[in-house]
Amino acid sequence: MKEQEHQIIGLIYDAAMDTRLWPQVIEAIVHYTNSKTAIFTALDQLSPSYDFVHTYNIPQACIDAYQDERIKVIDMKLHAPLWQQIGVGDTIEQNLQSYGQMPGTDEYIFYERCLEPTGICHIAAVLLDQGQHRWAVLGIHRAPDAQPYSPEEHEFLKRIGKHLRRALQIHRQINLIQQDNLSLYTVLDSLKTGIVLLDQNLCLSYSNPVAQKMLDQSSCLDLDIHNRLKTNYAQQVRFDQLLESALLEDTTIQTEVGGVLALSDGAGSQFMLTVVPFKKLRNMQHLQSAQHQIALFMTDKNQHYSLSRAYLQQCYQLSKREFDLCELLINGYKIEDIAEQCGITLSSVRTYFKNIYEKTQCCSQIELMHLLMGCTIHFEHIK
Repeated sequence: MKEQEHQIIGLIYDAAMDTRLWPQVIEAIVHYTNSKTAIFTALDQLSPSYDFVHTYNIPQACIDAYQDERIKVIDMKLHAPLWQQIGVGDTIEQNLQSYGQMPGTDEYIFYERCLEPTGICHIAAVLLDQGQHRWAVLGIHRAPDAQPYSPEEHEFLKRIGKHLRRALQIHRQINLIQQDNLSLYTVLDSLKTGIVLLDQNLCLSYSNPVAQKMLDQSSCLDLDIHNRLKTNYAQQVRFDQLLESALLEDTTIQTEVGGVLALSDGAGSQFMLTVVPFKKLRNMQHLQSAQHQIALFMTDKNQHYSLSRAYLQQCYQLSKREFDLCELLINGYKIEDIAEQCGITLSSVRTYFKNIYEKTQCCSQIELMHLLMGCTIHFEHIK
């Protein structure tokens, strides 16, 4: 079973780069959990082209029903409170069989339109993303006569959810700048995240400009004479383990496929690395499939957060000055520091933020910070 799980994980990272593989991922998860159907959906108002819905064994009539405005309202009314009670990465489970015994109610309408045609009842789902403007979830379903999902299967969803979240982050980054007819290297060169690709011998085969700058300016990672990445002795063993696991050469003895590692040096530099398999990039041009086997996503732990100006201006009508103050706030500046940085009085800063609270309908700085964190456009490291 572990080997099957690792194969699914490897396929997830392939699908992060080639969205045509997502149906295979969903089908594999359905078979692995002895489910009947599944739905994997994500949306992001900051990047509408990123939105998608992938399903397995769900009739088109049910998919169409989910797009109906009345059903959307009913779905939100019945089930949104459940998502509000859990955090990203957590799971929920429901037995919806009772919906079919409640004629004349919203529950029955939802049963008639969405559940009965598919023949499902037991539902388990993992929340993959949640924010002011984005949402993602994987749901798997069983028939009424099947057993409910066990605690072990919930743990599987949580484990697989971590990799799905990383894959969504990778896909979002590429989606931000990907256009028709771009080669792989044009795409990766444009990312604001450091990217390093390694071949089957763990030798560096490509690095984008951001990664090159990070390697030049820090001793967290260096290249040896064989063109392999090296870090300090204390962290090298774990780094090598992550690289080896990402090759997927022997999944029967691995407990993880790739992963996340924090690196630091004596000069104060701190990197976060995500190590993932990087194969079968069928939607990219000019790529030799055997040339790249592993991808490392590199970020500075103290990186500057960027906000989506277009989204904040469109949704909340923030002025340029208000946007600049929000970006300073999200990067850890205190009110006094913001006044000094912008060359304005403390009273003016407070007035600006009072206006920002009114426009965003936030009641406190903490609430505003939560909203702004959902509007960042950088790669997020998921441990």
